Amino acid sequence: PPTPSLLAACEADHSPGARGRVVDRRLASPRFGERWARPWLDLARYADSHGFQRDGLRDLWPYRDWVLAALNADLPFDRFSVLQLAGALLPEAERGPGMEALVATGFHRAAPTNVEAGTVHEDVRVNLVFDRVNTTATVWLGTTLECAQCHNHKYDPFTLRDYYRLFAFFNQAEQ
Repeated sequence: PPTPSLLAACEADHSPGARGRVVDRRLASPRFGERWARPWLDLARYADSHGFQRDGLRDLWPYRDWVLAALNADLPFDRFSVLQLAGALLPEAERGPGMEALVATGFHRAAPTNVEAGTVHEDVRVNLVFDRVNTTATVWLGTTLECAQCHNHKYDPFTLRDYYRLFAFFNQAEQ
């Protein structure tokens, strides 16, 4: 939020465009991206650790920094979405300045990951695919699909079949 001194200066300034200048300064601040990144990073399951009992640190901060930069640059939402869902598949992801397309795919790398001794790799991989389906549906479809993972509901537009079609799509992605 603006500081008390900024509010006082704004209230005291009666010149034309005073309020607009305050808004422009607030939008130009790096704090703007920090403020709006918080709810997005929550939806993306962002954490600097794996999230299980053996909770080691992981280097996911480049994704967090990418989100902040994208929000501060006012990246259009369609591009913001494409980069996070399929950035690694874009031609510019190969090298150079397009590397942010790879970083943006951290959205699907942010899931809690069990790295404990004795975990079965295939179980972990399948759980990560379930997480991708459920998180993608929550963020981009604005709905939950977890119920359809196990059964159909009479009045629910998404069926078990729909769920596993989306699962099959994400199941083809390289881990």
